[in-house]
Amino acid sequence: MFKKTTLVAIILLRALCFAQSSSSDISSSSSGVSSSSNISSSSSGVSSSSSSNISSSSSGVSSNVSLGSYGILNFHSSVPAGVWINGQAIGGNTPVSIKLPAGWAIYSARAPGYWPEVAVVNVKQGAETSREIMLKKHKIHFNEVPEMPDLSSVNDIKTLESLYDSLAKQKPKALHDSICITSFTAEYPPLAPSQLKENSAEYHKYYTIYDEQKQSAFKEMYAGCLGPIQQNMHAILMRLRELGSNRITGIVPVVGADFQATDLTGLNGNLILFLRSPDGRAEVAWKGVWKNEFLIGSELVKALTASPPIALAFLTTQNQAMWIPVENGYSRHFYKYHELNISWNALLIPMEGEFILPDYILARLGEAPKLLPNDTLPNDTLPKDTLPKDTLEKIKTDIAFLSKIPGGNFVYKGKLTDIRPFSINTREINQSLYKTKCGEKNFGKLKGDSLPAHSVTWKEANSCCAALGGDLPTEAEWEYAARAGIPYKYIWQENDSAKNYAVFNAKKAEVGGGKKSNGWGLYDMFGNVAEWVKDDGFWNGKYKFLKGGSYKSKEKDLSVENREEEDTRYWGTHVGFRCVYK
Repeated sequence: MFKKTTLVAIILLRALCFAQSSSSDISSSSSGVSSSSNISSSSSGVSSSSSSNISSSSSGVSSNVSLGSYGILNFHSSVPAGVWINGQAIGGNTPVSIKLPAGWAIYSARAPGYWPEVAVVNVKQGAETSREIMLKKHKIHFNEVPEMPDLSSVNDIKTLESLYDSLAKQKPKALHDSICITSFTAEYPPLAPSQLKENSAEYHKYYTIYDEQKQSAFKEMYAGCLGPIQQNMHAILMRLRELGSNRITGIVPVVGADFQATDLTGLNGNLILFLRSPDGRAEVAWKGVWKNEFLIGSELVKALTASPPIALAFLTTQNQAMWIPVENGYSRHFYKYHELNISWNALLIPMEGEFILPDYILARLGEAPKLLPNDTLPNDTLPKDTLPKDTLEKIKTDIAFLSKIPGGNFVYKGKLTDIRPFSINTREINQSLYKTKCGEKNFGKLKGDSLPAHSVTWKEANSCCAALGGDLPTEAEWEYAARAGIPYKYIWQENDSAKNYAVFNAKKAEVGGGKKSNGWGLYDMFGNVAEWVKDDGFWNGKYKFLKGGSYKSKEKDLSVENREEEDTRYWGTHVGFRCVYK
């Protein structure tokens, strides 16, 4: 009885050991990589079902291991390269072998001096698949960046501007933006064909990872494409952009004032103040109502304008300046004012009213500007090699709000379509710019300098773009710019709302730029006013297309592909346009 029991125990023990050995994943190889490492879902949108045990080894994976529902993916490359699977780094350089769940896998590979490679590979269950990565070497000459002081510790915008000006005086030489962008477009590998369906979740992951790699490569290329001095100037502009998100408050002298009493006591009345800092950076008028139980308005005027002043004006403004080109540099001025407080008789008095900008700033605004660098358009930011001189001058002085769109390709009407680089207005052409450059027009009840120019026929829109040195966009250019790299019909994510991007289901159009922009800084591509494009409709020349929907549209009509075909003579308060510059 004892012998039988012992024999059974030995058999059970051996069976248990065999079962444990068989159920284990790939054992640790000489590379020291354990099969228990877990790669979780990445930010590229990989679903949780792909978060499985993935093991890698630079020495290869033994083929006699039971793979079950897994497969082995072997990578080799012309140069040592890092590899990412579904957006997650696997560690080590090629050659490398990876155990993956069977099915589609998206990989990306990168090496210094080479363009990234992104592709889809089918991992076969219980088998090994080999992939030869053929990275493409950069042909664009990259400049080395000279050592630059740590700008993160510089918080004074005047110091940064002075440093920028000192670099600009050296007349730096570099490739212009248009050459950099064109070179990148010609050089960068296109999206590799795959067997994935374009409306599938896997294709979405594939495109997202490809686009992330492309954007990252473009940033690296753009920095290297610029000359060393330009790179430092660009770094200064980026620091100014950061500081521009802050507000600052300081004392600004009142250089003039006017008070008109509305009662006999002089405690109530209309007040106008003219404020100007000694350096001219802050220059603005304030208009409001003075109402106080004890302090007379005319006495306040005397206190503010006395020498030295008895009352002080504290002005709060955004810490960003408009750059106006002048001889040998720039004149810089604040243009976003928020608050005015008066300190008088030991009291801090909040002033309720409105700020009025000087004419020379209003003339350059046209519409509310963005931060540096594109809102100021220094000479080195314009695509000089692609635009005629007279067009450049017009853009510099009148259309200070352009976004440069890099060339590329996308699926347009079911076909892969190439798009050359161009610039486009970040907002729809407004009434001020239209009346200044394109002729007088009665905008009826819906009028205002910052409101979109509306009720324009196709011919009026086309003529206005020509007067501005540009053209109406083709439908393909419009869709390409509107998508900003997103391959879907609607540019907002599922967890976001169309109301954050577009004015629709409304009674009238609004001032441009009040909603979120798309990925390329373009506002109101959807809703607000529908926009004319160049293309002919069914009846050649007689009908044209409107894109983007308008304030009258339903949300479902705000897709990139949606269009309305209208007679070229058609107009309405919901019809406007923007221009492209090539």
